[in-house]
Amino acid sequence: MSWKIIARHKWVAGATITESYNTDDDRLRRFTATIRGYQNWKLGEYRGPVDTKAIIARVKAIRDRIDSGDESVFYESQESGD
Repeated sequence: MSWKIIARHKWVAGATITESYNTDDDRLRRFTATIRGYQNWKLGEYRGPVDTKAIIARVKAIRDRIDSGDESVFYESQESGD
C-alpha cells in the first residue's frame, strides 16, 4: 500500500496531525501525529466519515500524558480500535 499526505492539521497545540490517503483506495484515510516532537503516533484509519473529535481527544490525551511525565505512554499499543 502506498500513502500520500493530503493535509497537516494544527487542531491541537503542541501537535501536528497528518492526514493521508491510500493511493489504491482513495476513500481510505489514515491519521498520524507528531506530538511534542515524538513522531508517528497512529490515530486510526477511516473509510467514510472521519471522527475528528475522537482524533483530537486522543491527541490531547497523549500530549497531556507526555507533559505530565508519564513515560508509560511510549510503551503502550497504539491501536485505536478503528
